[in-house]
Amino acid sequence: MPIHYTAEDVAKHNHEKDLWIIIHNGIYDVTNFLKEHPGGEEVLRNLAGADGTECFEAIGHSPEAVQLREMYKIGDLGDSESDKPERGSTEKAAVTAAKANITDEEPWDYVEHKEESSPWILVFIGLAVLVYAIIFYYVF
Repeated sequence: MPIHYTAEDVAKHNHEKDLWIIIHNGIYDVTNFLKEHPGGEEVLRNLAGADGTECFEAIGHSPEAVQLREMYKIGDLGDSESDKPERGSTEKAAVTAAKANITDEEPWDYVEHKEESSPWILVFIGLAVLVYAIIFYYVF
């Protein structure tokens, strides 16, 4: 049975030494991921204790990033007092969630996608050099 937290519970974890965010009604403790976040620490700090679903989707994260996110899941968003976890169960839930999402059968690495330049740029540069060479030959 998943652990549920209220939005008020999440709002208490709003600084860099204790940073939780909500994404698609999942609760993620990203405190230990703060310094590793490819978009920078500031992005996560700005979402600390709040719902980051819209921001997460607007960026267009890779499947690897979505899989990595699940390693930090500690529970789900709930709205009642009966959904609250037992005291001290947060760490246990985080470890359990991380173990459940890591398998030896399908290892993966976080891959940072780099934007590659178009091969047409080289063609245009080559043509420009050729045109200048022809002009230089006939003029001088």
